[in-house]
Amino acid sequence: PSGQHILLLLFCCFLVNLALDGQLRVWARSAIVSFHADFGCVGGILVSVLFAGMALASITFDGPEAVSCMGMVGYLFFLFFSAMLCWNSMLRICLLHKLPTHCAFPGYCPQDQESGKPDLTGIIRITVLAWTWVPTGIFTAVGGALWRPWYFIFYALPHGLLSTSRPWSSWLWSRWRELIVGSVFWFCFILVGVVMWSRSFAHAGTSDRRFLRVAGLGISIACALTAFWLTADPVMSFWSFLAHPWIAIFEAVKAGTIPSLGCEEWIAICLMVWDVGRMLFIMASARFEQWSARARMEEVLREALAHPFRAELEQGFAKTAPSAAPSSVPGPGDPEASKGKIGEMHQALIKARKQNLLDQFSSSSILPSSMRLRVRRDHLLEDSLAALLEKPVSELLAPRVNVLFEGEPGFDVGGLTRDWFDSVGRALADGANDAKGSSLLVVAPDQTLIPRPSQCKDIDAMEMATPELQGRFRYFMSLGRFMALAVFHENPLPLSFAFVLCKYLLRVPVGMEDVKQLDPAFYSGRVEQVLRSGGPEQIAVALGEPLTFVSSATDVRPDRKALRPGGETQVVTEDNKTEYLQLLCEDYLCGGIRLEIQCLLHGFWDVLPLEVMHKCALGPRELSLMLSGFASLDPDEWREHSTGGSSRVHNWFWDVVREFDAEQRCLLLHFTTGSSRLPPGGFTQLKPTFTVLVCDSGSSQHLPHAHTCANQITLPRYENCEQLRSKLLLALSTRDFGLV
Repeated sequence: PSGQHILLLLFCCFLVNLALDGQLRVWARSAIVSFHADFGCVGGILVSVLFAGMALASITFDGPEAVSCMGMVGYLFFLFFSAMLCWNSMLRICLLHKLPTHCAFPGYCPQDQESGKPDLTGIIRITVLAWTWVPTGIFTAVGGALWRPWYFIFYALPHGLLSTSRPWSSWLWSRWRELIVGSVFWFCFILVGVVMWSRSFAHAGTSDRRFLRVAGLGISIACALTAFWLTADPVMSFWSFLAHPWIAIFEAVKAGTIPSLGCEEWIAICLMVWDVGRMLFIMASARFEQWSARARMEEVLREALAHPFRAELEQGFAKTAPSAAPSSVPGPGDPEASKGKIGEMHQALIKARKQNLLDQFSSSSILPSSMRLRVRRDHLLEDSLAALLEKPVSELLAPRVNVLFEGEPGFDVGGLTRDWFDSVGRALADGANDAKGSSLLVVAPDQTLIPRPSQCKDIDAMEMATPELQGRFRYFMSLGRFMALAVFHENPLPLSFAFVLCKYLLRVPVGMEDVKQLDPAFYSGRVEQVLRSGGPEQIAVALGEPLTFVSSATDVRPDRKALRPGGETQVVTEDNKTEYLQLLCEDYLCGGIRLEIQCLLHGFWDVLPLEVMHKCALGPRELSLMLSGFASLDPDEWREHSTGGSSRVHNWFWDVVREFDAEQRCLLLHFTTGSSRLPPGGFTQLKPTFTVLVCDSGSSQHLPHAHTCANQITLPRYENCEQLRSKLLLALSTRDFGLV
């Protein structure tokens, strides 16, 4: 059973124990009172404070002078309603918990004739006369929670240690509860303050620090409320029931007797022991999986290097020429693809992989809840690939990804993760245009990306791979994992991978169309001429020498080699030209990068197994779109699926977006969301929705700023469209995301 099931069984044992002791009705009444007061009324206070804060923030942002008379009346009514809800909730808590209240205006205070307590029935009493009562008990309790921890630390504790008297020995449970709740609040408050002033947030701006203060106060209050609810009388009765058997066993062992416990208490002990054992097993399993992840990846690497990749060709390859019409298979970023269908298939793939992962483990509680990454911005690619290689698959497939860039402030609630995926993608593309570079990827003739061949010659077998090359092959395994991770976590990369590579990932046979799409010049110069009747003889005449079974040289692989043993002397004829073209095209597609491709495939399949993708009927086109998203950003569709408003500044913003070129639009999307590519479903799947906010709090000289966690860009109220354009372009040229 899971932890929730064990807790439910323990609660059932607790109810049985209460029933046997005849205390079930008493506990039920106490639980009803606590639920009404501690949850219902406290919730009312929180809601009223939230409503009042929203109203005040709206007035502040719009400016009092911009609000009409009727609008101001509406705001004031809203504030009065919030204050009335808060005040009545506090009075109700005092009544339910029998805390003292004070009548501020004797003779006007509505009160019960028998008890003398406030009478809060009727509209007039709730809205008007309730203000004549003061909930002094609430103020005393809150004040006690705030000052009692300091009283205990600086007076009660030193006094008790230095003398025989114990000031806390006569405390009632209410004072201990104030001490617990107050200690939790101050601990969280001080911890947030330390974090805010740490080196990680040394360069945070004023707005970021203001946000941190508000967030820190909210976190402290939330933790204090949690401690308050967990120490309520009905809940304490449950904790007491769980502790009593252990205390009885300890005392019985100390006295040398057998503990006298009821059947339900023995069952509770067994359940608690089971739960502790379950948690220890989960911790041990997680540690073991982390320890064995590296060894497992080394085994996968040896398997990949022992079996170099061979492309599977379609039936009838090179027997007939492909149609002269362009391929009907859209490449990455084709805006005409069915985004809705791709999105549904994407969700089905993620669901199937999660189920596949659950089938490998005995319980979902064993699986990690998040994957944590700590990387350096100036060593982003190396740190990321090394970290991905060390992570177990269960952690890579965790529901959440938390990324921290060393030396940069930020809480990752989605924005930093998207920034990490996008930045690593851009780092992978860096240097890909250099034919003699050392990047992992290189630009193919069709301007897509493929693995870069090794600098050494003929590295197509494990025994020829040096330790340095094996380290490079490990990076290709990490690259495969990174690509699969981008698909699983729905973060398209700013990369356009070769369509034939997507076929490799799905083990789909390649055809002549793929060769033509990857390199039209190679196809027309080396393939199409041979396909013609008498083609080998015509080429031999043009070359002045016979055409033999030798590979074609490329910019990144200039050395030619025999396509089969003795191929340098074997002449291509009409009878064997089909075999020649099959060997030539297969070598052109993956010759020299067989180990690189195989390592990349194994890394990808480690995260997204081949059988799972086949089960979801995933095709190369769909996989390509899931990897690269949609590069075409339609301004009209963008605005249609965005929120914010239709003011003059909003219209200027969308006019500027229409004037932007494709690269500037991608930069704008990246600035606001952390990613320069859309999800496979397009703007409809962008969550949260893209939002344009115009505020009056800043100067028109300020730059726009973004909150990538909310996919929101905030614009000052600029004076004209040209000013907005210049400020927006200046903002897009920066790389500082602030607090995302």
